[in-house]
Amino acid sequence: MPEPSEARAARPAPRDARSLHERLVDVLCDVRYPAERWEIIAGAAARGADRVTAYRLARLPYRTYPDLDTVLDTVLDGVTRVAVPRPGHVDRS
Repeated sequence: MPEPSEARAARPAPRDARSLHERLVDVLCDVRYPAERWEIIAGAAARGADRVTAYRLARLPYRTYPDLDTVLDTVLDGVTRVAVPRPGHVDRS
């Protein structure tokens, strides 16, 4: 009988462990701007957007987006950004 550690294979890394920003750029790279909300969502679906990315895009306000940066700013506006401490930096707050 195998040892418990041998029986369990190492968990594979998530298929898409990239950041939301990276996933958005990847699925929106073929969208031509200016673009309507529906064109952005359709373009992302055509490029295989994952569920989380598709959900975030579905929450975009109805309007015309002039460029990818505007889409990214709008989608990422509510995303909590985690500050990564710099080595040797002392937080004095």
